[in-house]
Amino acid sequence: MQAMVNFRLPLKRGSKEKGSNSYPFSMEKLHFLMVLFILLNLQFPSLLLLSSASTLPTKYFINCGSVSNISLSGREFVGDLNVGSFSIGPSSAISILTTNSSTDTSLYQTARIFKSQSSYDFDITDFGFYYVRVHFFPFFSGRTNLADAHFDVSAFNFSLLSDFRIKDNSNSPLIKEYLLTINAAKFSIHFTPREKSFAFVSAIEVFLVPDKEFVSDELDLITPSGLSDYRYAGVRSELLLTIHRVDVGGPQNNDSLWRNWIPDDDYLLPGESGKTCVPYEGTLNYDVNGANNYSASDLVYKTCRELNIEGSEGSSNYSKLTWAFDVSRSAMHLVRLHFCDIISKDASDVFFNLYFYGNFTHMISTNNISNLLAAPLYYDLVVESDDSGFIDISVGPRKDSKNKTAYLNGVEIMEFMKGV
Repeated sequence: MQAMVNFRLPLKRGSKEKGSNSYPFSMEKLHFLMVLFILLNLQFPSLLLLSSASTLPTKYFINCGSVSNISLSGREFVGDLNVGSFSIGPSSAISILTTNSSTDTSLYQTARIFKSQSSYDFDITDFGFYYVRVHFFPFFSGRTNLADAHFDVSAFNFSLLSDFRIKDNSNSPLIKEYLLTINAAKFSIHFTPREKSFAFVSAIEVFLVPDKEFVSDELDLITPSGLSDYRYAGVRSELLLTIHRVDVGGPQNNDSLWRNWIPDDDYLLPGESGKTCVPYEGTLNYDVNGANNYSASDLVYKTCRELNIEGSEGSSNYSKLTWAFDVSRSAMHLVRLHFCDIISKDASDVFFNLYFYGNFTHMISTNNISNLLAAPLYYDLVVESDDSGFIDISVGPRKDSKNKTAYLNGVEIMEFMKGV
């Protein structure tokens, strides 16, 4: 059974705005403006998309254990001693100042310690998808070594971290990122020390994802045996932990939501006949039915890795490109694959196959969304891992494609977290 990918992607709609009675328009002027608006959106559909996705979140960004505010990459981390629309629950928490740290940012010069169960509590005014990031940077201060901490972290009856210890790494912080839906006026992150130990945290981010349709609630389900006859329902009720975020064929980079993308070299299987695409230098053609400028960085869509088919002309045996990503065994994952055709001369030139664990699952045809080249889009799947501890993802050409190649721009893998 062959399945063509149905790209269920965020649909951006313009918002209605009440006009002012102070500046009345004649019917002729109003008609002219309406026609002009329609023509502009037909000619430049990305304008509406970009205008509706132009506001970056401003809260919550917390500098734990500090009275100082720290600016970092467009974010203002507020010292948690200046309590405002968030609070710190009852605890014996103390603030300590590092005396021996080589970190290159002042964000990790302080931390908050919990010697008993406690929490950070946040007032939520806008419901929707939220990114939650918890930062840890261990250091010595007096007789306290934060690397000795042993604790659990939870939220909304989900376990974020269990039996958690952090290695003493003075070079870089450990950042755990989660994605979840918050539909309550209060959101709490709980820290629970293990017996005779303590918990700590260096910084916290809790912010609304600007895209309200960021993830669909029902997605195709991939098992180790292939594409399931059943779809996975209830994705929006899950709490997801980011495991991998990879710019395929591109360099390390960060996007507008401060997500870190890393190169794919360590995941591409040895001996694969792939090559990096020539980086695209033009303007991306964002479509209202495709990805938007919050889906990934432009660099993800302007770079890719494609099948190297040189020397295979006339051959009916076309290989595949395969990546292997380490994951938890026998767990459920949200896998987001990013595509942008920057290699074709015509939008109908390329369609190809997608495989998981070597099994064909979908035919990828990016012109389902747009008849333009360089039009970013992504596709979400729920994937069940097997006992190997890896998810294998492959793309391969089709014999009935005009241009017998295949490509991939980006991969994100998020694990479904278990309840407490």
